[in-house]
Amino acid sequence: MSDHPDPDGLARSVKRLFDQFDAPTDDSGPPSIGADGGEAPTRLAQAVSDYLLAPGSERGPLADAVRSEAAAARSAGDLDDLAAAVEELLVQPVPDPDATALACEIVDPAVETRLALRMGAVRDEGRRSALVEAIVPLGGSMAEAIGEALTDTEDSLARRTYVAVLVALGEAARDVVERMLDDSRWWVVRNAVHVLGERASADAIGLLTAPLAHEHAQVRLATVRALARIGGEDAGMLLLGMLGDPEAPVRASAARALGEIRLERALRPLLERLEEEEDEDALEAVIGALGRLGDPSAVQAIEKRGLEGSFFSKPKKDVRIAAYGALAAIGTPRAMGLVEAAASDRDPEVAAAVRRILAEREEARQAAASDVEGGGADDA
Repeated sequence: MSDHPDPDGLARSVKRLFDQFDAPTDDSGPPSIGADGGEAPTRLAQAVSDYLLAPGSERGPLADAVRSEAAAARSAGDLDDLAAAVEELLVQPVPDPDATALACEIVDPAVETRLALRMGAVRDEGRRSALVEAIVPLGGSMAEAIGEALTDTEDSLARRTYVAVLVALGEAARDVVERMLDDSRWWVVRNAVHVLGERASADAIGLLTAPLAHEHAQVRLATVRALARIGGEDAGMLLLGMLGDPEAPVRASAARALGEIRLERALRPLLERLEEEEDEDALEAVIGALGRLGDPSAVQAIEKRGLEGSFFSKPKKDVRIAAYGALAAIGTPRAMGLVEAAASDRDPEVAAAVRRILAEREEARQAAASDVEGGGADDA
């Protein structure tokens, strides 16, 4: 796991996590201090507001006022007020190192726990993403609080928020994530696997070996998807063993991942799986992976299993369409002859799908030819 996550990659990772979840947006979560309307600000909230509005040269005494009011709030057990203050200091439209340092001064484990709960309640995407990125300076102690909140929550959106924070914290969250991997509760292990997958770092591959053998299929499925995101030959070699998983969704995900990685060593295992697979979705995934590998030696096997079937069972429509797509991707004369003939298939849905496949292939060919011509002109 790298020490410093790439900021652009972090932003994309956070957005992707929240794009996956369709949540209501009318509840933005706990109010931030200084918001228009509602109750009057507390003394701590007012002190923070005064500090943030002041020019740098006048902030010294105002920072002392924030510290004093934070101590008073802590003595009174007002953790919500303290968490809101830390949040306000951290989330600034322009990076403010002094405000960040002040937030780190007044925070403690109890406040971090309350801050984690507040974050889990946020529903507004913009605020959620800003919080995730702003929380990074709090480091490992915040990772502990987030890890506990992630373990306890049953809210799927809160879970995505917490995963995003652990991703953003990077190396500071490593110990927390590794403990989660060893937890006896399957959903905690799955959450740790999600974090490693979102990090997409090759040095996480070793940590993902054990979850591949987890007794719960959801953990194995999450691990396969995490390895697919990481990619590379080492991840691909682990995925090969998942083609024989007892659960069809895991087998299908492993096949798709191998196709995306384009692991050459996957050819023979995929061909063997092609002969044995009985689940339709997994069969489509295996055929698609063979198409991505593009090896001409797979044409006959795809034709036999994806188009001809057996005396007792003919391939279903979606399997046939997947087979034609794979054959077009391989593109040998035999493969293209089968695909072109299917453009007038008796099943109108199959024929329409094949025509789309042929049209897309032609567009790709023309685009490639245009790139070559353009490159030649540039060289001239």
